[in-house]
Amino acid sequence: MKGRIIEDDYLIGFIDEDGDVIGELDFRERVMKFEGNAEQSAVLFLVHISGMFSRRLYEEYQRGLTEGKK
Repeated sequence: MKGRIIEDDYLIGFIDEDGDVIGELDFRERVMKFEGNAEQSAVLFLVHISGMFSRRLYEEYQRGLTEGKK
């Protein structure tokens, strides 16, 4: 699934490939709440997180490789 995640002062929005909001995770009140399509938002969130972890793993691998060559 393609799309993007936006963050704005305790509000995380999940936007689909057409630019429509498919979900919002709101931390602005005392109780966290979610509104929208949970399944589509969860898929988008997991795709986003996996990309972040892939970059981090690559960076750590490169750092270890450089340190190992010393």
